[in-house]
Amino acid sequence: MPNTTKLLVCDLDNTLYDWLGYFVPSFYAMVEEVVRIADCDRDLLLDDFRAIHQHHHDAEHPFALLETDTIRRIFANQTVKETATILAPAFRAFNSTREETLRLHQGVADTLSLLKQANIVLVAHTESNLYAVIDRLTRLGLTDFFSKIYCRERTVTLHPDPTRQLTQVREFPMRKVIELSRQSRKPNKTVLLEICNSEGVLPSQSAYVGDSIARDVMMAKDAGVRSIWAKYGTKHTQEDWLRLVRISHWTQEDVVWEKRAESAAATIEPDYVAERSFQDVLLAIGEVNDQFDTRMLKKENAS
Repeated sequence: MPNTTKLLVCDLDNTLYDWLGYFVPSFYAMVEEVVRIADCDRDLLLDDFRAIHQHHHDAEHPFALLETDTIRRIFANQTVKETATILAPAFRAFNSTREETLRLHQGVADTLSLLKQANIVLVAHTESNLYAVIDRLTRLGLTDFFSKIYCRERTVTLHPDPTRQLTQVREFPMRKVIELSRQSRKPNKTVLLEICNSEGVLPSQSAYVGDSIARDVMMAKDAGVRSIWAKYGTKHTQEDWLRLVRISHWTQEDVVWEKRAESAAATIEPDYVAERSFQDVLLAIGEVNDQFDTRMLKKENAS
């Protein structure tokens, strides 16, 4: 049997787009507007956010602001909907900053298109929750590239307008979506092997691309899947990282788990390193796919 890649599983956040570079500025734009409107203590509000995020095990818990102790105390005499209306400028600040900062990494759309034309099955796999995934894939025009989308199960959220949220889900091709429990988090190889089995492709004929050595590359290695490290997706500013940690959902247990994963991955070597952009995936696939014209791929990668 020829050594051919038939399936590419793609991590989403920081692999196809700069999640940290969009989320942190958007979140803090919202925070600054809340402080202005509510005249509240910024650090106490950030402490509240972290507590809410830890409770839901998710830094992207929709409308977490409305669950914070600070906001509930200040607007104790208002309904949730009334409070959301008062704080609408803060939500708009998040949205407008997101419009400016959420962008695909270089060459993502063209590369996915070329891979699809080559009859390589594309599957998305992420630990982000359903609502966040629907929003980003829709905004970035990525939905149609993927035959399946594996994501974290939807959150139980205090949404001021539940009908809007339900509409968003109804308008998305949910037949593609498989929601995973928190216990199925990376680098558990079980989900990746299930993806290969579901698509009828052997692990040895599959590849996984992701930005994390400890999560993505190690998981692929454990599953016998070709690993592609999206090194370009690890380039973040220290300031953005520290601002994320400030409001992160990570508990002490999560920190210990992360350190163990990083320690276990210290000696892990990816099968291929995508140094510059997602376009490098074409060369990684071309190394093992005889039907690929690698000269064309190199030209595409350099453009």
